[in-house]
Amino acid sequence: LGNGTLHMHGCRVVQKAIKCLDQTQVTTLITKFRSQVLNFTHDPNGNHVIQKCIQVMSSLAKAAASRNDTDMASSLSDQLQFVVDDVVANVESLSKHRYGCRVVQRAIEFCVEHQKDAVLKKIVECHASLVDDQYGNYVIQQSLVCGREEHQREVIKTLIKNDGSFVRLSKHKYASNVVEGMLKNGTDQHRVLILEELLKPSISNKNTGPCCAIELALDPIANYVVKSALECTKNGAQVEKLTEALNAHRMELSRSPFAKYVVAKLNTKRDTQYIDPETSKQVLDTGEGNF
Repeated sequence: LGNGTLHMHGCRVVQKAIKCLDQTQVTTLITKFRSQVLNFTHDPNGNHVIQKCIQVMSSLAKAAASRNDTDMASSLSDQLQFVVDDVVANVESLSKHRYGCRVVQRAIEFCVEHQKDAVLKKIVECHASLVDDQYGNYVIQQSLVCGREEHQREVIKTLIKNDGSFVRLSKHKYASNVVEGMLKNGTDQHRVLILEELLKPSISNKNTGPCCAIELALDPIANYVVKSALECTKNGAQVEKLTEALNAHRMELSRSPFAKYVVAKLNTKRDTQYIDPETSKQVLDTGEGNF
């Protein structure tokens, strides 16, 4: 079984067995992986088997819980606990591993609540070292999707530290994905905090404009953060200030090959909004008439 799990084609057979065997057979099969979890997780083929174990066993446990069969649900989640324990004990190193990061993501995506919470707790403890990591950033992004506000809160603190972190991370190839993830999956309050950072005076290059948004819009990576800020934030005073600041530098932005997506988003916002002459309020123009 171990050799098959590590084999390019054999791992597909093992995954199929985990998916198709009945509940008793699956739990028996998975017990064979004890003491092999980390070995399989670090393997380009074996990691898929561990992911399938997490997905199937967690789904079975949740299905039992939905039938109010709490004893069965508890038993099934307990059968997977040895996998969760290894993930929790090695969450930082696994999150930074090409294949290990996939297993960590599946754990917080599929595991039952108490197991997911245990993994998320450990991720939060080391999240600062994962935000700008090649593979760890994917784990943090998944945490923003699957975690609660308390987990998101710790990440936003790291993104907006008063030491220029926001600009640095927004320009970073991997960390910028986390900033965008916060804009897309965080709370309205988290988005407000990011808007505040965008509207702060530029520190690294005062000649590029009155606020950080201009500097970031001209950056080959950070321009996506500015674009996401325009896409994901609701109408409000800060959004209006951001739009005004960007429009004030439209000519400069239009000449930049990196700011073209920001300019396009500004054009979209301008084209899809108009002033209703009856209410004197700005409304969305959907292009649909009243019938």
